[in-house]
Amino acid sequence: MERKVNEYEILLSYLDKQEKPGYKPPRKNSSVNNAKSFEDISVKKTDTKKIIEECQDNFDTPQFSNDSLGFDVIKFENMMRARLIDDYKKMQSYERPYISVTELFYCIRKSYYSRLKYATDLKKQFNFAYLDLINRIGNTIHDYVQEIYNFTEVEKPIVSEKYKVKGRADAILDKFLYEFKTLDQKKFNGKYIKEHYFQAIIYAYILNSEYGYNIKTITLVYFFRNNISIRPYSIDLPTDDNVAISFLEQAIVLQNCISSKQVPDIINSTQEQCRWCPYISFCDKDPSKTQKSFGSKADDNFKDLPEIDIFKNEQKEAIFLL
Repeated sequence: MERKVNEYEILLSYLDKQEKPGYKPPRKNSSVNNAKSFEDISVKKTDTKKIIEECQDNFDTPQFSNDSLGFDVIKFENMMRARLIDDYKKMQSYERPYISVTELFYCIRKSYYSRLKYATDLKKQFNFAYLDLINRIGNTIHDYVQEIYNFTEVEKPIVSEKYKVKGRADAILDKFLYEFKTLDQKKFNGKYIKEHYFQAIIYAYILNSEYGYNIKTITLVYFFRNNISIRPYSIDLPTDDNVAISFLEQAIVLQNCISSKQVPDIINSTQEQCRWCPYISFCDKDPSKTQKSFGSKADDNFKDLPEIDIFKNEQKEAIFLL
């Protein structure tokens, strides 16, 4: 409705400035004529607005459809998919002497296949084109939070020369290490995602053991990309050196397998990862001393991790980042 009003005012302003047939501008210094001219303009403005409103009432607003000639949705999706594929090819072209932290708590065999550039159907692998747009939204939220909050460091590069592992922490403030995560509200059940916790634990351990930091607390902050009007949820969790070391040791295993071109045993696989893995055909053929665990192995190794519910005492009260 506000848009219509603005359009009306623009049109009315335009009409009022036009010279009408037979119109004679008032003589200067004639207060009587000026008063009359203002009255005429007011009347004409009211009449014109009424006519426009009556015309608007006679128009039906069409519903949206995907058959627009001006914007091709299919073309847009193909363009996004092309960006994903280009980014993947660019990453594969880089020399990667360090293992990424995010590779440590996902299937190690998938990382092996990816780093040795096993052939996959990239179009099938990146079938969900909107992943590129989702990533951009997440990056924008990260940038905004890092800009306005009083963190001492943001986007902190972290490299472990001991384990040849690298990553980047979202933010640091005093003894707190922060990880910001964006997700859809409907996928949030009030509890943190353990892989997010693992990532931050590894960062904290490397910072403390190789950089001289004194990180004591992990703070996970969740933002909802599909509903930014909801306040973000945050939770404080303890660091855990034993868990961090167990993951970092897997980096050495992966590096040795890559060097020797020996397919590693299945470690840290989950049903969800296997379901969407582009290398599943290779994995099914390659032997392994361990079977697809679908999360059981990881759950057994880390079953003592705190399962802290963000909604405490069933009061749906959240711990907020202040």
